[in-house]
Amino acid sequence: MLTLNPLDLLPTSTALKLQQVILEPHAVTFVLQTLGGSAHCPCCGQPSERVHSRYSRRLKDLPWQGRPIHLQLCARRFFCTAADCPRRIFTERWPDLVAVRARTTARLHQTHTQVGLALGGEAGARLAARLAMPTSPDTLLRRIRQAPRGQHPGVRVLGVDDWAFRKGHHYGTILCDLERRCPVDLLPERSAEALCDWLKDHPEVEIISRDRADDYIRGAATGAPQAVQVADRWHLLRNLYDALKGAVDRHHADIQAAAREVVASRSGTATQQEQAQGESPAAAVSLCAPAPPRAERQHVRRQRREQRYAQVLELHRQGLSHRAIAERLGMHRSTVKRFVDAGAFPERASRRYARRTDRFLAYLRQRWSEGCRNAAQLFTESKARGFGGSYYSVRRQLAHWREAAAPDGDGRGAKVGIPEAIERPSARRVSWLLLKDTSDREEQEQAFLDRLQVRCPELRLAAELARAFRSMVRERREEAWEGWLERASAPDAVKELRSFAEGLKKDEAAVRAALRMDWSNGQVEGQVNRPKLIKRTMFGRAKFDLLRQRVLLTR
Repeated sequence: MLTLNPLDLLPTSTALKLQQVILEPHAVTFVLQTLGGSAHCPCCGQPSERVHSRYSRRLKDLPWQGRPIHLQLCARRFFCTAADCPRRIFTERWPDLVAVRARTTARLHQTHTQVGLALGGEAGARLAARLAMPTSPDTLLRRIRQAPRGQHPGVRVLGVDDWAFRKGHHYGTILCDLERRCPVDLLPERSAEALCDWLKDHPEVEIISRDRADDYIRGAATGAPQAVQVADRWHLLRNLYDALKGAVDRHHADIQAAAREVVASRSGTATQQEQAQGESPAAAVSLCAPAPPRAERQHVRRQRREQRYAQVLELHRQGLSHRAIAERLGMHRSTVKRFVDAGAFPERASRRYARRTDRFLAYLRQRWSEGCRNAAQLFTESKARGFGGSYYSVRRQLAHWREAAAPDGDGRGAKVGIPEAIERPSARRVSWLLLKDTSDREEQEQAFLDRLQVRCPELRLAAELARAFRSMVRERREEAWEGWLERASAPDAVKELRSFAEGLKKDEAAVRAALRMDWSNGQVEGQVNRPKLIKRTMFGRAKFDLLRQRVLLTR
């Protein structure tokens, strides 16, 4: 039983009269007729009362109580009485209710548009059908394309970054209003010309935050010479890390030697403790040794890499360029450059997977040496000391020890060694350790760095410069810029950091602005996730116009 007047659901400015309600099995139809004796011509605006004819329009409206609503309107055609009007016959309009030649009401059209913007075509059509306002995926895509974009207010602070149509092949540009924290436009390409043209159409831009890509530097300088460019601080620190890693890459031999010294020092300390406790050093068993098949595979791979390294050095001695060597050997240019700059064969870092029991290995080892072999008991004791893992993690640890401690199978009386946390660390890991503050490093990390910096003073100087730059950027100390630049540009500075400093000097104004102002590209990086997510949910229908509409019209 209907308890609501359907006219209450229609726009109040539309004068309609309910004539009949038709209850159908799966829908409700309201038969409506307009009130008023005249209508205005859409061309000349002249009112007319001369009715030419009538016809019926059937419209879809928003559902009610889970049932689709249909409106059947009796539309009238009128004669235009203006002599100079090119139109002789016109149909009366209901602008608040339905658009010209539309088959859905304006509010259903708007609802479909919002569903399409949120979910796209296929997913949006499935949801619309469940909400009793069915439509096709293609219709939703048309709604997205037809949706008007409101006039965005002037952008004063602009953030610029790239986003990938297809990573490594095709990139576009996203532009964000950093004050209002929303995207304002997408550009179909990543080029200086595209950014320049956009900025020329928006002369109100005063500040531009961007990374250090050459295209964006040139595009911003040409399109908005009046704007202050701000280099993104995250990219500055990332470029610093890359420069430091390049310096570390040239010292693989020193890294390996320092790591071995640390391991030897810890092993010597453990041996002295074993001798003091009356245990034989020969009884110690390493749990880090891989199984023979795995060790054999690793050895074969290492020999293959060593042969490739020797081939790269031989071709380099013959005078071939990095590009020519890469093409001949089927390698990437960056790998060739890393081999040439390494100075010694770059060993791969040992993988060390963190376990919940690592922090309690010393205690577990002590209790194991005292003769306690019960996993449940050791789990209970460790949990009382703050252990957050499970019983099975302790049980797995003891299982390794049982196998390694007793080849004859009795599993008693042998001493089990603790895996070392640092064994031939990678250049990436060493670079992060060098950038860390001393207070943030663990004891064994500090011991490794001390030995590495003694063996290689160049890395010690590079780390000091890198930490000084990081501190300057984080604390926004523009007054320290001149001093750091002078130190980094000195002839005796590490060549990678000297090259990094030369690059910053070319973009000095933007770097100084980054050290002085609060603006950065952090929120732009977050907005890049939106086109990435939308593009992946459109099932191959993410053409640029659709993608642009959904990015700019969804909030």
